[in-house]
Amino acid sequence: MNRREMLGWLASAAAAAGAGSMIGTPAMAADDVKTASRSGRFAKGADVSTLLELEANGAKFYDHGVPHDCLLLLRSHGVDSIRIKVWNDPGNPNYFPADQSPRAGYNNAEHVRVLARRAAALGMRILIDFHYSDWWADPGKQYPPHAWAGKNITETCALLSEYTSNVLNMLKRDGVRPEWVQVGNEITGGMLWPLGKYDQWDNLAQLLKAGHDAVKSVDERIKVMLHIDSGGNNATSRWWFDSAIQRGVSFDMIGLSYYPQWQGALSDLQTNANDLATRYGKDVMVVETAYPWTTSDGDSEPNAMTNTGSTTFPQTPAGQAQFLAAVADIVKAIPDGHGKGVFWWEPEWIPTPNVGWKVGAGDQWDNNTLFDFHGNVLSSLDAFRKL
Repeated sequence: MNRREMLGWLASAAAAAGAGSMIGTPAMAADDVKTASRSGRFAKGADVSTLLELEANGAKFYDHGVPHDCLLLLRSHGVDSIRIKVWNDPGNPNYFPADQSPRAGYNNAEHVRVLARRAAALGMRILIDFHYSDWWADPGKQYPPHAWAGKNITETCALLSEYTSNVLNMLKRDGVRPEWVQVGNEITGGMLWPLGKYDQWDNLAQLLKAGHDAVKSVDERIKVMLHIDSGGNNATSRWWFDSAIQRGVSFDMIGLSYYPQWQGALSDLQTNANDLATRYGKDVMVVETAYPWTTSDGDSEPNAMTNTGSTTFPQTPAGQAQFLAAVADIVKAIPDGHGKGVFWWEPEWIPTPNVGWKVGAGDQWDNNTLFDFHGNVLSSLDAFRKL
């Protein structure tokens, strides 16, 4: 079978496996999902973008020693929202940095389609995170897709608009409606460098407008989010959103990353989130956060998070639960009900052969998961039930 057929089969197989192993509340009916989403309830989320790659390489997930579908496990322990990143052409061996990913092309649009369908079938809310790159886009790198390289701003805006609407229309044809869409990932320093770098704000604004309009052209109800990494840095956050608004950029929500090793104290997050919501009148989510459950390493790849800054919760499952509760309390207390949710980043990324942050590398994140090194649920996962 070809790759499209294979991915469809994988989605059907996973759905069937989930249906036969219900371990918590059953999936919500479509009308219930719509009603719950409209209610604006607090999103209890997880970014599981690596899940398909993990599964394809043999990763298994367990609750009390019994194997289960990972998404179903997350849902039964209180996670109700899923974030999925989109890369343009990962795994293409002819271009850098596309060639830093396996040739299977994980996190391209087809893989996102499979994962989104699985999440939607369980009644989970969906956040789509467009990186607009063939590989990781973050504060240190924003490589344009190889097919867009060298294009001028007008051409790039057109390509971005077409790509965004194509992916969302693909999901729409499958009956999947994301509740939120990010136009770019951690774009504090801009996106699609060098064209849309932070020192080219007029270009960056045009790119953001093109993304916003493309999302709304598919479905006006989708909330457009702008995501920066500076969860604890109010000066940088103000500069960024002031710059966008001065240039007429429209958006519905602010997304923040907050990791205590890199983004300051919990009090810094609180000060920044409260100020942004009040200053701009926008809803705010922490769309990336995590905390270590161990100081050990599950493979030979050094851990990325090696300290917790000024945050003093123990690096244990109990400490993870305390940290998640603290972050959620901050977001819930944002003035005027503007705090809308928290997403744990890659809680499922357990050490698995051939699944690293790039080809030939290992897992930098296995001390921040909500599963142990062997895929067993940690007690910290239950903290989502209490949010």
